[in-house]
Amino acid sequence: MSENSRTALITGASRGLGLALAKRLAEDGWNLLIDGRNPEALDAATAELSELTTVAAITGDVSDKAHRDALAEAVRNSGGLDLLVNNASILGPSPRPELIEYPLDALEEVYRVNVFAPLALVQAVKGSLNPEAAIVNITSDAAVQNYEGWGGYGSSKAALEQISNILAAEMPHLRIYALDPGDMRTRMHEEAFPGEDISDRPLPEASVPEIMRVIESDLPSGRYEVRNLPGDSRGIRELRVAVTADDFEAARVFYEEGLGLPVVDEWAREDGSGVIFSAPTTTVEILDRRQSEFVDEVEAKGRASSGHVRLAVEARDVVEAAAALRKAGAKMVGQSAVETPWGDENMRLETPDGLQITLFRPVEEKEAVR
Repeated sequence: MSENSRTALITGASRGLGLALAKRLAEDGWNLLIDGRNPEALDAATAELSELTTVAAITGDVSDKAHRDALAEAVRNSGGLDLLVNNASILGPSPRPELIEYPLDALEEVYRVNVFAPLALVQAVKGSLNPEAAIVNITSDAAVQNYEGWGGYGSSKAALEQISNILAAEMPHLRIYALDPGDMRTRMHEEAFPGEDISDRPLPEASVPEIMRVIESDLPSGRYEVRNLPGDSRGIRELRVAVTADDFEAARVFYEEGLGLPVVDEWAREDGSGVIFSAPTTTVEILDRRQSEFVDEVEAKGRASSGHVRLAVEARDVVEAAAALRKAGAKMVGQSAVETPWGDENMRLETPDGLQITLFRPVEEKEAVR
């Protein structure tokens, strides 16, 4: 494990929300400890995440003490834990039985995985939690709403929320959250609604930016709905860049395969098609006309104007990233990577939908690599 990176343990990280969150943490430089019950799915997730960061993966069920002990040992070997995400959980029987008919052996299993295991894992790693570490227990609106047929799963999440509340009272030096990510297009939701079309639910990636906002925040311990976090009174929750593409499929290939952005939502209707991608970190840069023309001259030697909107994407290697974008349909605007007056390494391209895009590698990262 890197001495300068934070370490997170995420249970149930082989697919769904756990994997989506693990990807974002990896992109942000976190070291990862992950688990999952399916060896093939966990191996695939580990291979993908290992391209971004250091990953230790242990196959097993969080309701099994021996598995939790193995996770705790891996945490100790990592040098300490900055984030624990209790994400692994099970739905229970499907179709969902009413509580009056709920098989008690099945209910016991739901509680073992959804309630007892998260608490037991906190107990197992408590000695390795770094100062100001965060514990995130993934919950559900079924914990607070009396939905018919959700008695087993919902009551288990209600119990997990109360456990979170009491842990927060007993360990005020830590941040302990019960986070409700909302409906998502996951395997669990498919199991909850067998035979139904759940394509209208957003993918798990849609919840990740707000979960990261909580993880990186100083919000007090408590229960939060990921899509209704406290913040600015104007209610601003997301900045989205909307691009109109004459060749929709070419644009989709560019953003999905070229830039590698995960799909958050997509649709195809009589009135048209659309797709929404999630980006790791988004900032807004405003330039006056003179500064914009100066940047055009530096990156493209005045051969093209970026117009009112230009995308800028940070890359670990701008030459390799440019090759991937060209393969996905982008065209070069500048001839090669240039060293900017401010020390970055930049390269200018044009996307299939006509936007100009700057690939940049910050001077700080170049110095760190040397």
